[in-house]
Amino acid sequence: MSHFTIEMLSDQCGVTMPNLRAWQRYGLLKPARDASGKRYYDYSHLLRIQLILKWLNEGVPVAEVSRLLKGEHATLSSQWELYQEKLLSALENPDTAKLRALLRRFGRELPAAALLDNVIRPLRLWLREGVNATQLTRRARFDTQLIEYAAFVLQGLRKRPADSLVMIPLSMTDPLDIWLEAIRFSAEGFRIDLLAEPVAQPDLDELQAEHYFLWSDAPLTPLQQVMVQHWQSEGRPLFTGGAGFSAPAQAEAPVSEATTAISDAG
Repeated sequence: MSHFTIEMLSDQCGVTMPNLRAWQRYGLLKPARDASGKRYYDYSHLLRIQLILKWLNEGVPVAEVSRLLKGEHATLSSQWELYQEKLLSALENPDTAKLRALLRRFGRELPAAALLDNVIRPLRLWLREGVNATQLTRRARFDTQLIEYAAFVLQGLRKRPADSLVMIPLSMTDPLDIWLEAIRFSAEGFRIDLLAEPVAQPDLDELQAEHYFLWSDAPLTPLQQVMVQHWQSEGRPLFTGGAGFSAPAQAEAPVSEATTAISDAG
């Protein structure tokens, strides 16, 4: 049977090492030991991780997952609102220490996608509904702490060898979108750099990396469509995200003019 280090296990299952170490502390995942006492993991741990991910993605709290793994009775109802309420409670305190600690704790407990889609994004939408000074201030404080948390995550990724990824917003109405996507991609194990502001026509030669991620929440212009096609024809390793990449292109100029503009720029 194949034996894995924690780094290899992380690559195999697509779960970050901070997640795996946190699950070990909670008793969800226990490494085996060889004759010399050295820790290792095998395929049984991969199967166990699949179960852990299934329950966590359904909103089952970590403590309940532990009971399920032991065959004990557990409450299976979704607990996403409890995570949100804890963050809201921390926001009521002017001291940011508790909010900072909760974000890091939840980031260790939950897969990045589950944290973003079921806790952070719904809570940001709720905070956006308020127009009074208190609600607006809390939204700004929350977003500031999310940027700090994303920077903390990205810095941690630099400690291990990995492919580099540059994240580039072409259009971005919400300035936090690129930071949230960076948290999502952190689970893929890239060493990530990002541009905090949109660049409609970026020069990729100024952004040397092994992979590129393009984000747009607005439909691509004809020039941008040709630009992306040009990069793809060059064999640039591109990821794309945002509603703009699935929306019809804006009719700003004929594609022939856009192609000429690309040629002139080159």
